Amino acid sequence: MISRRVLLATLGGAILAPVTASAQPRIVLLSQAPIGADAGETATIEEGLRTLGYTKGMSISIDYRSADAREDRLPTAAREAVALNPAVIIAIGTKAALAAKQATKDLPIVTVSGDIVASGLVKNLRRPEGNITGLSFFTVDLMLKRFELLMQLAPRIRQCAVLLVGRPTPTIQEALTALRTTGQKKAVEVRVLTVERVDDVEFAFAKVREAALTGLLVPPAPILDAQAMEVGRLAAKHRLIAMMSWKEFVQGGGLVSYGPDLAALWRRAVTYVDRILRGARPSDLPVEQPTKFELVINLKTAKALGLTIPPSLLLRADQVIE
Repeated sequence: MISRRVLLATLGGAILAPVTASAQPRIVLLSQAPIGADAGETATIEEGLRTLGYTKGMSISIDYRSADAREDRLPTAAREAVALNPAVIIAIGTKAALAAKQATKDLPIVTVSGDIVASGLVKNLRRPEGNITGLSFFTVDLMLKRFELLMQLAPRIRQCAVLLVGRPTPTIQEALTALRTTGQKKAVEVRVLTVERVDDVEFAFAKVREAALTGLLVPPAPILDAQAMEVGRLAAKHRLIAMMSWKEFVQGGGLVSYGPDLAALWRRAVTYVDRILRGARPSDLPVEQPTKFELVINLKTAKALGLTIPPSLLLRADQVIE
């Protein structure tokens, strides 16, 4: 018979023993962008997990599955993520989230995406009613607001190119329809430029530059977001009147951006991961939407383009890069 003292010592040792690798909760990051290309978002997610007390390789396991910039590979990458049987899948962007949803109806999925209801990812913001939750921004409203700001910056624009990666999602299609209607009222022609990889961006920018009085809208896309600084540099190189999605594009040389703080959205998304690991169900976690949007203007780029920024916009700007 085991004595009470020996039993307590044995139990105490079990409680204090380090968690083995097999006992660690597994998280899989699923992205269309190549592994390592979305280093900013990945670093933000990993930093957020550390802040909440999770140490990669000790208290949590993190794997990565990528479509290597190929949209047609997303379903395969999603199935590979599901095969790892993770506690949570973190899907970067709407297309990755849609692929993950097709691959599993059971495993929890956390995402930051465009209009999460219109895309069919969830049915209701307050009660998602499925295995997906996270944060969502307003694709159609943001597209129109960005266009409005672009016209304030350069009212003489007569064409507006919209740079898309691969096939547009249903919400992007809806936003394009709304944009064309608004453009017609201002005598601005809206046309779409499609790229498949970041390597195609410079050629697309050169085509935009060939036409006079052309503005450019760059909606969110994980492949472009992952290399925002480089895309912003290319926009400046080709002297484009460009409205970008996030401030990182403008920090690289793009003219202007308007949108929520992407890093802040991902830090918030990590708290959803934490709650799921502690037992919450995605269906019980309401989808949040950002309430703060940043206007960032690169004054150096504006001067190079010969643009005078209206004082009203400078006063509204959250950040002016000189």
